Amino acid sequence: MKIHSLIRTITDNNVQFAFVLDLVAGNFSYDGTNGPSHWGKEHKMCLGKYQSPIDIEEKDVTTMTFPELQFSGIEGSHKAYMTNNGHTVMIQSFDSNVPSISGGSLNGTYVFQQLHFHWGQNDNLGSEDLINNHSFSMELHVVFWKKEYDSYEEAIKRNDGLTVLGYLYQAMDEPNPIFESIVQQMPDIIGVGSNVTISDNNVLKKLVAPDIASAQNYFTYSGSLTTPPCLEIVQWIDFVKPQHISHEQLAAFRSIQSTDGTNLTHNFRPVQPLDGRTVYRNIAGVESSTISPVSKQTPSTASIPASSPAKKPPETANNDVTESPMDDNKNGENSASSMWAVSPFAVILGVTFLLPYQ
Repeated sequence: MKIHSLIRTITDNNVQFAFVLDLVAGNFSYDGTNGPSHWGKEHKMCLGKYQSPIDIEEKDVTTMTFPELQFSGIEGSHKAYMTNNGHTVMIQSFDSNVPSISGGSLNGTYVFQQLHFHWGQNDNLGSEDLINNHSFSMELHVVFWKKEYDSYEEAIKRNDGLTVLGYLYQAMDEPNPIFESIVQQMPDIIGVGSNVTISDNNVLKKLVAPDIASAQNYFTYSGSLTTPPCLEIVQWIDFVKPQHISHEQLAAFRSIQSTDGTNLTHNFRPVQPLDGRTVYRNIAGVESSTISPVSKQTPSTASIPASSPAKKPPETANNDVTESPMDDNKNGENSASSMWAVSPFAVILGVTFLLPYQ
């Protein structure tokens, strides 16, 4: 298998930086003979058992209380650079104090490498991971490598080398201020390999840690890179609370060119078999002894739609980007128990009344 990195350079204040644009194994695309269904012919790992993305079914996940997920190095500003690598819009930074994460389901500290986006032909699909068989309009992947391995290049050789934070976005009318500078400068990266310094020095921390309050509410599972060579070295952390992006902002991403010179209108890999893996849902602030599998509960559908055809959300879009607690039924169970305890005579009378009709 031939694996190499595409490298581009940019000069900023007389300092030259080398962009490692992507980990590439040969040639791949999202359509035709080089599309996802053919990746396994050249890249055998893409046929592995622990591939990503997946469909996360709330009824099947197992709840767990992990240590608090910690973000470091997000304070202050970071000079960031945006590039078109032919497969996505990627953002990197060469600051010495880039963000890092630890805690949660992670065994060690992981250092920021890059972030990138996945989207679809229209606003009804585009995310790679699904929740309850529902696709969101876009997904942001923030890639980190394990610090103890000293470099990204060494980390990708280890089975716990990477972790990826997954943020889901739902398209709606209201623009998201975080994307203002990105969209404004998108014309500068139309061509493959082109790059630009992002005018907003705070864009990195806005994307990496947009909402600390909801950062402990996530799904996590072991999986792979979602592009060739599909290395199975990733601990995925998918945040439950979706964010928003406007229809116009999302359309700007479809304007960049792919490696074949056409517009990159979509770049998501279809979901892969779970193959016996356990998906965990972190429940912050709950004692471990009180945790029970979510499959015994009734999930709420406040923001995450119930099962629908793959990659097709309900006809009426839900623009409420609030999180969906999965233990709402706990109160319902308590209420039911109270009802039976308070009204035993009503139950006896009801059964007596019904017996003649059995």
